Amino acid sequence: MGILDVGITRTQMQGEQEESYGPPPEMEKTETFEQKLYRKVSKEPLVPIGCMVTAYFLGSGIKSFYNRDPIRSQKMMRARVGAQFATLLIFIGYYGMSEFNLKFAPGMVPQLEGDKKRRTDARVTLTKGNRKTWKLINN
Repeated sequence: MGILDVGITRTQMQGEQEESYGPPPEMEKTETFEQKLYRKVSKEPLVPIGCMVTAYFLGSGIKSFYNRDPIRSQKMMRARVGAQFATLLIFIGYYGMSEFNLKFAPGMVPQLEGDKKRRTDARVTLTKGNRKTWKLINN
């Protein structure tokens, strides 16, 4: 006979009690394509601008190639590569800005000069003359 055949569950054997977790969480509303596009463009407006500039140079270069103007076509393709590079740098810059924080030293919290209250939410606090002051909070 196995352990489960006797009527004893595994949680009862281990001395654990079954927990009630309450009602299930509410489902979040799914974002439509237009809502997501608006949110992303509002958050990072330079990326779509860079994409449009790249598309312009690509289209202009293809048109020049079609009109048999090799010098202008070559210039447009070089400009397209530059626009793609700039767009990539902008994209990396937005990602770096979103991941950047000043929490490099645990317990160090920026605080205004003369302010004796603890600040736990602040990342950077600038004082007069744009100097940053940090104070170690002893927990």
